[in-house]
Amino acid sequence: MVLITRGTTCPLCGEAILPDDAVVGFPAFLKATHVLANYSDAAFHKACFDKSPDAEKVAELYNRYRKVWESRPQSLKPGPETDAWAASAFSEFE
Repeated sequence: MVLITRGTTCPLCGEAILPDDAVVGFPAFLKATHVLANYSDAAFHKACFDKSPDAEKVAELYNRYRKVWESRPQSLKPGPETDAWAASAFSEFE
């Protein structure tokens, strides 16, 4: 989940995101080293995001991330086994 508070600015245009603005946001789903990391854990004016040349790629990548997360084995318990599964399953998001 991305938090939008008073003073949140759109990273694409640098303007404030106001309460009545249409917004697109993403949780932290990419590592800081990923080429599209600026879209992770961020909120944008919908119009700004829609105009971004990266919009389609980011949306596709986030949808793949959600599918991986939703397909996780429910039997895994926190620990080395879960860590190994996550490292393998989410490797494309680094």
